[in-house]
Amino acid sequence: MKRSPQSAQHAAVAAELEQVVASPVFGGSARQIRLLRFLVGEALAGRGADLRAPLLATRVFDRPEGFDSVEDSIVRVEMSKLRRALERYYAASPAALVRIELPRGRYAPVFATGPAAADPAPSGASPRPPMDSQPADGSGPLSPRSGCVPDSAGGPVVAILPFTSIIAVSASLNANAPESEPPVSGSTGARSRAVAHGLTDRLGDLFVRAPRVRVLSRAATLDEAEARGARYVVEGSVRLIPGALRVTVKLHDTAHGIQVWGEKFDRFDVDGRLFAVEDEIAREITTSLVTLPLGAVHAIESEERSVHPPRSAYEVLLRFPRWLATFDGGLQAELADHCARFLDRDPDDGVLLGYSALFHVLSSWTAAGRDHDPRRAADHARRAVALEPELTHARQVLAFVLLDAGDGPGALAEAEIALKLGGSLMFTGFLLALAGDWERGTAILRKHQGLAKRYPGAVHHALALDACRRGDYEAALVEAGAIAHPNLAWSALDSAVALARLGRIAEARVAGRQLAAVLPQVSRDPRAVVNRLTADQALVDDLVEALALAGLG
Repeated sequence: MKRSPQSAQHAAVAAELEQVVASPVFGGSARQIRLLRFLVGEALAGRGADLRAPLLATRVFDRPEGFDSVEDSIVRVEMSKLRRALERYYAASPAALVRIELPRGRYAPVFATGPAAADPAPSGASPRPPMDSQPADGSGPLSPRSGCVPDSAGGPVVAILPFTSIIAVSASLNANAPESEPPVSGSTGARSRAVAHGLTDRLGDLFVRAPRVRVLSRAATLDEAEARGARYVVEGSVRLIPGALRVTVKLHDTAHGIQVWGEKFDRFDVDGRLFAVEDEIAREITTSLVTLPLGAVHAIESEERSVHPPRSAYEVLLRFPRWLATFDGGLQAELADHCARFLDRDPDDGVLLGYSALFHVLSSWTAAGRDHDPRRAADHARRAVALEPELTHARQVLAFVLLDAGDGPGALAEAEIALKLGGSLMFTGFLLALAGDWERGTAILRKHQGLAKRYPGAVHHALALDACRRGDYEAALVEAGAIAHPNLAWSALDSAVALARLGRIAEARVAGRQLAAVLPQVSRDPRAVVNRLTADQALVDDLVEALALAGLG
């Protein structure tokens, strides 16, 4: 018997549902998978109109009857996370013949057919153009070869080509020696191929979890990736010899037909720990390329998109590095306005909420940021973690906010979670140190300083305080100078302390006056200021005493 069109559609949606929940985007999240299965099942049963927050709370999230969405935000938070997960999945799978979509403001999913189906648009509104179409305003860099243009408001589209394995040409690997012979392609070495495949898979998993990055799936060549709309293409090779591994990685910008980044990663004594090494290298590549806002991909996007006012939350995030480089008051005011405006549009943007909380705390240490409301920062940080619990940056920001509020144990706990999640480890090391784990925190911080091509000078603050803690005030003065941000109070504060302890009182008082000009509160209550810096109370006492020698307090 021939199936009805309705039953055929139901079967297609059910098959697509299984593909979606098995993808790395969902990462086995039982709560998100359960929610999506329930929504799809109810919609296919014709009960989509009955989907409401109280029903989801009791049937999916095991809340009691009488659920109050004002007191308990679980439905709103989980729906927002699910909507974003679906958007990430279909950005990476534009050829899907059936798409499960969650329009904003609705609980019932809709099912679109055809590859790269557009989001449902309100009546009378123009549908969103497909990913590879020219934006209406002509913005966005046009590829000179394929004519494809990335979404002008969304994040970048990245493809990861399968890494190749190559035959080693010598019995040793010297990281500093030039190549005497070209590598021979087509290695049949099983272990080398396994590492190449493993790195490709691990990078796909990490990239798809990176906020604001859309990962193109299953592209085999650079030309294919470009033709399917990828602006950035990652390719790499693996060479494995007894005891040593070299991974070489390149990043191509298809819009201009050029290689824009390249790096080699050498590891020695790798026998018996290939999985750990593979994971470590994959995380370093991810940090270098797609970690917001300093990854190489975002740096290119920032340079191109800074010529016009931000048109999306992503373009607001791209403006953070400019402010972090100077802590300029004018840029600070603009960034505060942009954050507020786009959070008004989408109050459940967990990524922007996290950066807004970080911005609020950091700006309170500048001359232009006198409004310090810890409750506001804590609210944004906690909401960011609720919306994006697996996002490293959300955990890092919450740790920073808790440290600023004097909750050292809470800050250390969140920093530990961030460490397990991976992501940008430099900020995690910074937080671990200030939360009291000085040795491990500074070790992580120094290691990733050496790996990073660029980073905010403010990270030297943790190293300056660690040097003060150890009584090495000459080193503390060097680290304070490396902060190099006169608009940020940390530079003057660390300098004043180090100079006072070195007996250079006249210079310490000059630094103290500079600190008071940026942060007037330090003259009235230096202990309250210093308590925001570190959970180490012995160090707090030492800093307060040194500031008194510098004429403060």
